[in-house]
Amino acid sequence: MDNFGSRYNMKYQKDLAEKAQRKTFEKRVPKKAARVLFSQLNSASVEKDVENAWRSIFENFFIKLRPKSSGERFVMSSPYNTDGFIVDESGSLLFSLRLLMEFKQGTDLTKSSDRARIVAQIIHYMKKFEQNGVGLPNIVVGADENQAFVLVASNFQKYLQKDYKWDIAPSAAYKEDLELMKDLALDANLSVFPFQFVDGNFLSKYSSLVDLFETIESITQADADENNVYKVKVSPATIVGMFDEFQTVAFKQSVSATDAVNIFVQLLTGKSSDDYYLLPNNHNMLHLPGDKKVSVYGSKVEAFFNHYDRNFTADQIDELTAIADRLIQATERRYKGDFWTPSIWAHKADQIMSQVFGEEYKKDSIIWDSAAGVRNLTRDFNYNELFISTYHDGEICLGEGYNTEAKAVFQYDFLNDDVFLTPEANTDPNDWKLPKTLFDALQEASKSNKRVIFFTNPPYGTANNVNANGTHKAGIAKNAINEIMKGQDYGKASQQLYAQFFVRIMKLVEDFNLTNVGIGFFTNSRFFSGGEYWEKFNQKFFSMFEFIQGNIFSAGEFSDTSANWPITFSVYKLRKNSEPFNGNFEAEFDVEESYLQENNTVAIRSVGKHRTRMVDPKESLSKWVRSIENNSLELPLPYPQLSSALSESKGKKPSGKLIQGSLGYMVSNSNNVGEGTFNGGVWVVTGSAYKGHGFNVTRENFDRSVVNFAARRSISANYVNAQDNYKFPQVKGEKYTEFVNDSLIYSLFDGESYQAAYRNPNWSNTNEPGKWANQWFWLGVEKVRQCALSKNQRDIYEDARTDSDRFVSKELETRILSSEAKAVLDAATSVWMDTLEYRSVLNDEDSSLYLNAWDAGWYQIKKLEQKFKSEHYVLFKSAFQNLSHKIEKMVYEFDMLIK
Repeated sequence: MDNFGSRYNMKYQKDLAEKAQRKTFEKRVPKKAARVLFSQLNSASVEKDVENAWRSIFENFFIKLRPKSSGERFVMSSPYNTDGFIVDESGSLLFSLRLLMEFKQGTDLTKSSDRARIVAQIIHYMKKFEQNGVGLPNIVVGADENQAFVLVASNFQKYLQKDYKWDIAPSAAYKEDLELMKDLALDANLSVFPFQFVDGNFLSKYSSLVDLFETIESITQADADENNVYKVKVSPATIVGMFDEFQTVAFKQSVSATDAVNIFVQLLTGKSSDDYYLLPNNHNMLHLPGDKKVSVYGSKVEAFFNHYDRNFTADQIDELTAIADRLIQATERRYKGDFWTPSIWAHKADQIMSQVFGEEYKKDSIIWDSAAGVRNLTRDFNYNELFISTYHDGEICLGEGYNTEAKAVFQYDFLNDDVFLTPEANTDPNDWKLPKTLFDALQEASKSNKRVIFFTNPPYGTANNVNANGTHKAGIAKNAINEIMKGQDYGKASQQLYAQFFVRIMKLVEDFNLTNVGIGFFTNSRFFSGGEYWEKFNQKFFSMFEFIQGNIFSAGEFSDTSANWPITFSVYKLRKNSEPFNGNFEAEFDVEESYLQENNTVAIRSVGKHRTRMVDPKESLSKWVRSIENNSLELPLPYPQLSSALSESKGKKPSGKLIQGSLGYMVSNSNNVGEGTFNGGVWVVTGSAYKGHGFNVTRENFDRSVVNFAARRSISANYVNAQDNYKFPQVKGEKYTEFVNDSLIYSLFDGESYQAAYRNPNWSNTNEPGKWANQWFWLGVEKVRQCALSKNQRDIYEDARTDSDRFVSKELETRILSSEAKAVLDAATSVWMDTLEYRSVLNDEDSSLYLNAWDAGWYQIKKLEQKFKSEHYVLFKSAFQNLSHKIEKMVYEFDMLIK
């Protein structure tokens, strides 16, 4: 009896604990939030709607409503474009939750094939995690609008060791990685029954939802209990991600990026275990050389390094140490704008330098790398007279063992140190931070005409660069050279770091009276294209130096940088006779890329040529489109302040203003190809844009506006042409008129044309309160009235009954369209007609689309077409693509760009 009573009491206590735990879970999944989730899932029109709904409920459970007493600190992110990745950043790396999510629409997760589709994508994401040194997930959740399933991620780590199609996009894995899909079809780990949310009873669906989160929690605990750890292999490809995570968990106190890298490399490789160790009596103190100490989270440091396979050969240790420059970039160097130089591009730079200065340049020249980092540029070569300086003192230690022949290796702030000294006024070398050996070498070069080459990869960045989190790099460009550039009227380029490096060299040339000078710099190629930003800098620099030779390659060749913009390694020589630069510059660059050869070595190959030219600001497309003045008064507020067609800007101070008679506002940032294509710098709205860098579209400047829009949006952009600047079209006649009309049609239907009509009681640009007319609508009001009656769309008919034609529809009555433009217009009208009968249905569901407006624009029609498909939409896309290609061809034919 006692034994039975004991067992009963234990069961009773366990039941109480489980009920208490269930109530805790229910508090973190409020019924109100669950109702919102199910409503959003039920009304989801696209896959993104499903993702947003699920992310919200997961954020509630793990972040917003997590008990603060738990001590956990969860964050949600989307690395590598995953649908969601939740990580506990507070605890041990080994046992904390790492939840990877993937959401779909229109799948049936009771079918193993549909679960395999999601898991194949997840496995490809896991491969990216592994390749980049990111700790792998321990739990996987897949869900659609009706169901969800949970899997233990470690059961699928075995696939990471196999030879699948790892180079494809994860989202395409289920279609293109057929071997993986075959293997998953036989995997018993996929045999799970999903949680269902299709029952009409809310409480039943709610119970399943709580079960889902309870399952995730229990798997996490089991994972901790079983000590199920997957060792991530360390390689050059993973080390940047590793260092990012190490910095997150390791330090209690502020540590410079360079010191953090040094500590990381030493602990990772164990090269100096006698100097770098946790104190035996205090594991939260890390011992450093010289009996220095730094405060750390000892248990997290130990757990971190236990997470990785660190069995290195001597060669591997050298390789990891050699790329320490990449790690510095991850924090302070990333902030400063520095980028490490891959070895293969350092060798290419040496090849170009040899062609320009001769094969013996390393023997007969003074070489100064003034932003050397850990000597990636020079480490593979030997120089007779090499000087190495770096902004970061710790990099000197990291670079030890390379270029031991250097005459001096020293910490030096190239843009601040010694800037206001001159050899003539400050004759004592001891007054200089510059080493005496370099000071003397420059003095001697002045007398003997010996060549001095400034060879470096300077930092890139401006005080206005915006980071992903919305902060900016204020202050990074403020230094002594910046002050000199502002005082000497270098214009806007005074904020650009690599321009400051050029100017510092120009000052050294003048101060030391150097007569034989070369420059070999890795830079962004933007200044070669001219424009207002670079006009004053180019005038001064190219009056002193001439461009000799260079190449172009993708910035993606460097670590952690966008592949959408170009880097050039270019070589310059000091002009023999300084003469004013007239602004005419055109040069041809080799376009190159790295590739993997059959023997698994990396090489560089040519992929073509690219011509670039400087565009005079007076001839720029940006200047031309704004040159027709309109002195109309500003419209009285309120009016729409928009970030897209239907999204009103919230919490942002709008920069755009509307004037009387405005047809809308066109954002037109900068004047180059990349800004119009990659960065969302060109778009148009019928209200006002929150973003500046634009202008009002009026009847007077309409033709120029559509030409500007079409030219900047139609170009097939890539890293090669991303920085090319536009000139305005200097042609007239019938061919130009056709180009204008083609551009008009293009501007109505491009994806960044956010023209729309609004029926909002707070806004009006007509005589009727609450009606905001879309002057870009292409159909006449009478046709709309007739079609609305035929489709029984009474609201649209009433909205149009007393209204009049819009500006664009009137214009189209007077213009002759090309066959390409007419094909687009006809197909778009067919789509409009196909979807007209569904307008009232969708407007009832979502009145924020304003589909009761007779002049609803193409953006609004596309929203309708996404739900009620039109058979003519495929025809429209094909016709629009043909028109786009034609406009792109005309842009080059009219000399707006050159190839």
